[in-house]
Amino acid sequence: HDEAWEIIASLFFADGAQEETAATSTSGEPWRPLSRFIIHENPYVKHLSVEEIWYWTTRREQYRRAYNDVWNATATGTGPHGEPEGTVDVILAPVGPGAAAPLDQSRYWGYTSQWNLLDYPALVFPVSKVDPEVDQVEEGYEPTNEKDAFNYHLYEPEKYRGAPISLQLIGRRYEDEKVIEAMEFIKNKIGLPFTT
Repeated sequence: HDEAWEIIASLFFADGAQEETAATSTSGEPWRPLSRFIIHENPYVKHLSVEEIWYWTTRREQYRRAYNDVWNATATGTGPHGEPEGTVDVILAPVGPGAAAPLDQSRYWGYTSQWNLLDYPALVFPVSKVDPEVDQVEEGYEPTNEKDAFNYHLYEPEKYRGAPISLQLIGRRYEDEKVIEAMEFIKNKIGLPFTT
C-alpha cells in the first residue's frame, strides 16, 4: 500500500492544496485535525508542474495495469477471444488497521485509498462491534513502523466500546453491481452486516 499511497497522495492536491487552504482560511473556522494532517503533514502535498502531474498520472496508470495483470492471473481459463475467464470475483479485505477509530484519529487510509487509486468499487460493511471483554490490547506487541505504533497506542478497549469492526468487498472497475450481488450473497448466507 505504500506505493499506492505515494501516488494517490501526490495527486490529491496537485495545486499544493491552495484551494482547500484558501477555503478554510476564508471560512474563519479552525483547521480540523484530519484536514491539517492530510494537507500540512502530508509530505506529498506540493504544487505540481505539468510535467510532475504527467509523471504521477503515468505512475497511476502503470500501477493500475500491474494490478489488473495480477487480477487476470487468477483466471482459471481463457475465453474464445483470449479474455481471462474464472478470475476472482471480489476481494474481501479489512477497511483499516482496526475498529473504527475515534473522531479525528483515522490517520491511515491505505486500506481504502488503494481502491480509489485503482478506481475499483468497494463496499464497506460492519461485521461486529468492539467488546472490551473480548477485544483486549495485545500485550507485548511490537509495532512494525510509526503508523502501526500510532494505531496500536490509540486502542483502548473501553474507549472503543461499541465501535464497528468492518470489512470491505472490492470488485474490478465497472463491476459495481457484482460487488453488491456478492454482498447480498454474504448477507443471505451468514446474516451480515449486523443490524443492531
